[in-house]
Amino acid sequence: MGYAVLRYNVVGTVAWKEVPIFILNKGVSLAAIVLLTFSFSIGPLDNLGFSTLNFGLESRKIWGISGLLLTIFHLLLSFLIFNPHYYPKFFDKDLSLSVIGNFSLFAGMASFMILGLYHWCFRNRSKNKEILINLITSKKFLLVLLFLLGTHLFFMGYATWASPSKWQGGLPPISLISFMVVLFGFLINVFGRISDRKV
Repeated sequence: MGYAVLRYNVVGTVAWKEVPIFILNKGVSLAAIVLLTFSFSIGPLDNLGFSTLNFGLESRKIWGISGLLLTIFHLLLSFLIFNPHYYPKFFDKDLSLSVIGNFSLFAGMASFMILGLYHWCFRNRSKNKEILINLITSKKFLLVLLFLLGTHLFFMGYATWASPSKWQGGLPPISLISFMVVLFGFLINVFGRISDRKV
């Protein structure tokens, strides 16, 4: 949240009246991405030899639940301001969703649904649900989740990532930082998540 305020309000050009919803949404989304990616990556980092980062399963659950709650908050805040003024690239001239808007929203909602299922599996482990639980908590399923999160972020802001002159206050966009965090988590899970059952 501090970075969002610094980038958009302190050194950027966004009005301070935007802090309660628009800027808060930026900070919440970044925090959610960091918490979720970190919770998914602690085990794989341990497998790669970074054992000092293994804080235990309970810590991972807390970070994951916190990330999920922030994701829900991000979703609600986004709905409040989802219009061409705040998200112009998501709309065409006739106010219908653009191609970018369609892809970003689809990836965002799909990743949210998968994240919800992932959380549900940890709270509802039972013998008659083992097949579904093993599928949803598998390495492949988790990589799909991270891929969809990355896709959502990519379409959110890729147009300005390679143009530092367009960055608010000269600071990297939050969508770019979030994308790099997800990319890091994706690679860590590709190479470090040895067993599909290791969560």
